Amino acid sequence: MRVLLLGPFDIRDTDDRPVDLAGARLRALVARLALEPGREISADTLLDAIWEDDAPSANALQALVSRVRRAIGAEKLTRGAAGYRLAVEAADVDVLRFERLAEAGRRHGDLAALREAEALWRGPALADLLHLRFAEAEAIRLERLRTETTRARLALEIATGTDVLAELEPLAGAHPLDERWQALLMRALYATGRPAEALDVFERARERLADELGADPSAELAELHLQILRQSAAPGERAERRRSNLKAQLTSFVGREADLDALTEAVAASRLVTVTGPGGAGKTRLAVEAASRIAVAAQGVWMVELASVADGADVAPAVLRAIGAREAGLLDASTHDAASRLEEYFADEDALVVLDNCEHRIDAVAELTARLLGACPRLRILATSREALAIGGERLYPIPPLPLSTKDPEASPAVRLFAERAAAVRPDFKLDAANIEAVVEICRRLDGLPLAVELAAARMRALDAAQIAARLDDRFALLAGADRTAPERHRTLEGVIAWSWELLSDAERALAMRMSVYPGGVGLDRVDDLDALAGLVDKSFVERNAERYRMLETIRSYAVAQLDRGDRAEAERDAMTRYCLDLAERSDDEIRAAAQLEALARLDAEHVNLLAVLGRSVALGHKETGLRMVAALFWYWHLRGFRTQLQHWFPAVLDLPGEVPAPLVPAVLLVTGMAQTEKGDLDAGARSITEGIALGREAGGAIPGRSLLAIAPAFLSDPAVAGDPESADGWELGIILLTAAAVGEGSTGPEGAAQVERAEAEFTKLGERFGLASALRMRAEYWARRGDHDAAGNALAQAARLLDELGTAADAAETYAELALVTAMGGAIEQAWETIDLGFERADAERDPHTTAYVRWCRAQVLLRAGETDTALSELAAAERVFDGSAEDSRVQVWGAALRAVVALADGDAALAHRRLEALTAGRIEGAADPNLAVAARVAAAVALADGDAARAAALLGAAVALLGTEDLRGYDEALRTPERVREALGDKAFEAEYNRGAALGRDDAIALLLANLSGP
Repeated sequence: MRVLLLGPFDIRDTDDRPVDLAGARLRALVARLALEPGREISADTLLDAIWEDDAPSANALQALVSRVRRAIGAEKLTRGAAGYRLAVEAADVDVLRFERLAEAGRRHGDLAALREAEALWRGPALADLLHLRFAEAEAIRLERLRTETTRARLALEIATGTDVLAELEPLAGAHPLDERWQALLMRALYATGRPAEALDVFERARERLADELGADPSAELAELHLQILRQSAAPGERAERRRSNLKAQLTSFVGREADLDALTEAVAASRLVTVTGPGGAGKTRLAVEAASRIAVAAQGVWMVELASVADGADVAPAVLRAIGAREAGLLDASTHDAASRLEEYFADEDALVVLDNCEHRIDAVAELTARLLGACPRLRILATSREALAIGGERLYPIPPLPLSTKDPEASPAVRLFAERAAAVRPDFKLDAANIEAVVEICRRLDGLPLAVELAAARMRALDAAQIAARLDDRFALLAGADRTAPERHRTLEGVIAWSWELLSDAERALAMRMSVYPGGVGLDRVDDLDALAGLVDKSFVERNAERYRMLETIRSYAVAQLDRGDRAEAERDAMTRYCLDLAERSDDEIRAAAQLEALARLDAEHVNLLAVLGRSVALGHKETGLRMVAALFWYWHLRGFRTQLQHWFPAVLDLPGEVPAPLVPAVLLVTGMAQTEKGDLDAGARSITEGIALGREAGGAIPGRSLLAIAPAFLSDPAVAGDPESADGWELGIILLTAAAVGEGSTGPEGAAQVERAEAEFTKLGERFGLASALRMRAEYWARRGDHDAAGNALAQAARLLDELGTAADAAETYAELALVTAMGGAIEQAWETIDLGFERADAERDPHTTAYVRWCRAQVLLRAGETDTALSELAAAERVFDGSAEDSRVQVWGAALRAVVALADGDAALAHRRLEALTAGRIEGAADPNLAVAARVAAAVALADGDAARAAALLGAAVALLGTEDLRGYDEALRTPERVREALGDKAFEAEYNRGAALGRDDAIALLLANLSGP
């Protein structure tokens, strides 16, 4: 049976004939159930969906159900313990089929999938049910997804050369302020040989944005406009993900073409090349251009800006942030520092990393570079620095100033650079006989330093070349004696900045000095004079990147020096500290609520500034500020995987002189306890956490880093420490419930299921993705154990989407792997392969060995389902090697032995199955969680049956139920048919007696029974 909702409601039977279902409420009932096929929907939810605020008694719903059953068959609409369930596959509901095709198409650039997804639509979604709230909300969501799918499909059509203008022009016209539609139209026009019309689209969009929103076109739209202006190759969008963070350059590359060729060859020949030269020599731009060339062949090319790194300990984490990798999974114990994670990430990666401005932290950069190059044989590093890293194998590439030819000055790189940049700010400027002499003089006096030349050219907006040359004369005469020990080029560059500084208005200088204390740049909320900001941007003192504004590091350093000469320096830094601390503490609440993604983006943008506040706190001994910042950033650092930040800054701040302020004592105890637990000191950790929780609750939970109170109990074995759910609400309540239910890898009894369901409701109400995804993963495990693989799959699919939105690649990888496994359990092997690929894709982005091993572990079980036994056992062994000695070790070992024994039994080799189970030691068994012990007990029952002891087998089956809390229907041993065969061997009465004896055992007795049966008959 198929349920069609993408248009007027329709049901089709197995022969594709329409099923008559008269009545809006009948259709509403089926539609609401079909949105979650295979999952039990509570009667209250259905009553609310169908009757909304006028819900009648449950009898009315039962009457509707009876009528639907008569139309579609009683087996299609069943009643369970939790509610009603529509027994159809997800693939038979066009909404879910559309969602899966659309996601696969967008993620993989699959044009056929996107076309198929759009073809499912027959009109407006849920067209004849839009008077109901649930249908209206779902229709709005689906229409948005349809729009995104259409946009992705059109982009791919354009990339493959298809003329889509007839379809695209009305869509772009209907969304005149949507820059993505305008960009697509520009690409389509350009691809069909109509660049002038593409430029007209840009101008219309620019004027409309300015008139209606007071905004400029985005950097992406402006760059597309520039590409078309230059008549470059067709700027089609790449269908596949680009593994690089290099930014497109908005200005042309002038004057170093020969250097670019030579540097590219040097990087190809040497694994470490350092571009050296004075500040402003153009090292960064040259390195970026060389990296862009190499990006075509390399697996990954990453740019890491180190100018704003405030501490040597943050160099490796800065590289991790730049490549988008995490240090550890959420709440996972950290077994590696950031440098070790980089070694793992680049272990077999053919990649290039550009380390920019290394001189700021030269020792830490040199140490990390030597370590990575030694551990990662295919990695190359291109560094820029004012001095060499001075490590073995380094090849230096010093770049001289841009040359100036006396014979042909107009062709000189320095003059060409000045002329092009001057024309950018003064379109009527051209080199001619009247100005060439002054331009050559400017370039000569500036020693051909690209930054200095560009700064001088920027003044052409207000001055002519002769006036600039004259002012340079005066300025450098004044500054010549400023620092006679400094290299002349450094003095020259400082002179150019000083001269440009004097041309700023008082308001512009004041704003520049305020902005200089923010190494990570600022948003508009830190700018009180927009006219001054516009002036700084126009005069090349400030760069705009999306909604952020920052200075080039050389200019920022000069502005800081000017600030330090006045009496406002400490006041500005104190204001920055207050702003950053308030932002961090405010965001700590927001990243646990509906505004989570916005809060995370805000913290990402300000992270360099937040670290600067921590650095200043340590330098000045401001213990309270430092501890408040650590407490506020704790959960953000966990979500982003920045474990090294906590490990570095918490002890650095805690070791400062002075007592811990009383309000911060609970947070300090909780962080200390978690660190002690991770290091293996479980007793000390438990004491610290228990004391911290007690003090925090005495304060009513109103402590800095409030999330710590909810998270810390997860590090303990006693769920009662998590607290009384009735005394909490919101996010804290959800975490308390999950922590209590998660002990022993999740209770499967009614109490544990109710806790997880209640937690899910809390996180859904809040709109918080991490908690909701965690609850859904636990609910999926609950359903999988009961054999409801469709419900488990739907939960995992939703959890994976949430984790993708959150940007936690490792957790998303594990969730996709679990989704693949339950999909295979449900018999959809081909679909499972697609999903396991998504898991590997996320794991590859993270490049954490444990994440990859977990995906392989799940893949091994999918392979077993597919009958590829040899490959499965090989995958299983590979995963086990990675997990050896880790927190997951007992689980992996128990499952591995059990699965190998199942394979042996399926092959008829009971002796081999015996040996494989006997490999489990008492220590591994006793340290395993109950759900995993249930697996071992159930497989031990199959071995006992093969040995001819059916009574013992029945008792072990009962013991498995005692350990799991339910009959195990995960299906790993379904081919063995153990329960049926044991019942056949014993007869019903004897089977029930032995089975009930095992099921009545407590945990210790059940483990004892299992251990007694591992050693043989």
